[in-house]
Amino acid sequence: MATAVPTFVSNLTASPSRRRKFDAVRRIFVASLAGLSLLIVAAASANVPRWQPVADIAATAEAFLRDRAGDNATRTTVRAGRLDPRLKLAFCSEPLDAFLRPGVEIRSKTIVGVRCDGDKPWKIFVPVETVVTDTVLVASRTLPQGHILTEEDLVARQDDVSRLRFGYFSDVRLVVGRQLKSQLLAGRELTPRSLKVDLAIRKGQSVTLVAGTGGVDIRMGGKALMDGALGQRIRVENVNSGRTVEGIVRSREHVEVLLPQTNRFFHAKPKVSPSVADTRSSNNDR
Repeated sequence: MATAVPTFVSNLTASPSRRRKFDAVRRIFVASLAGLSLLIVAAASANVPRWQPVADIAATAEAFLRDRAGDNATRTTVRAGRLDPRLKLAFCSEPLDAFLRPGVEIRSKTIVGVRCDGDKPWKIFVPVETVVTDTVLVASRTLPQGHILTEEDLVARQDDVSRLRFGYFSDVRLVVGRQLKSQLLAGRELTPRSLKVDLAIRKGQSVTLVAGTGGVDIRMGGKALMDGALGQRIRVENVNSGRTVEGIVRSREHVEVLLPQTNRFFHAKPKVSPSVADTRSSNNDR
């Protein structure tokens, strides 16, 4: 059975006049394809902006700080400062990258760098404001100096805590029974600086000095040479040796004495009177 010759092949093997017509049609077809390709490239180029939109720069800086909010992300708001809309930075062929300069800490107002590492690199710094919202205790009414706080004295509100330089309280149980150091106006935040230090030990008070060495506790009589709150480091006198040492207030009666050689606690061989010695662990000089 005879096989049909493809049209393309027959055109190539046809008479010269027919080949000339075919070549003309082919050239027109190729030129049309080339023109169409140029149109497609031109259309694609027309969709790429010449300059980087300032909104993209601001959004990159905001996302950078938002990602670093961690557990506070749900109550953290970040806002980039206004950038000049006339700013002309070449459109970046790569995704924008945000960064902090060495030594810069994230604060309520932070300068964030945004850079382009594309064909036409550039770098710009963007001011970004961070607002962290939390529960803050404030005075329900004006409270006088020396007032002992109760639950009724305080109310909770949501506030921007990034501006509270001196701290704040969120749990009323931590402050009930504490005494105000100065007057607190209605609506003002209660801060640690608002409260008198809750002294556990007073100057001149008799205390028990406690030192631990080799798993053994040594106790001796002492006298506080200064006021001290729980956890505070104070000077105390060993009433047996007359030595002045330093220790940490552990309760209203006990001071843990620092050992010089280990930076933990007290003088190596204290003289302990029988009345205050722990006979199970005393190393009295005899």
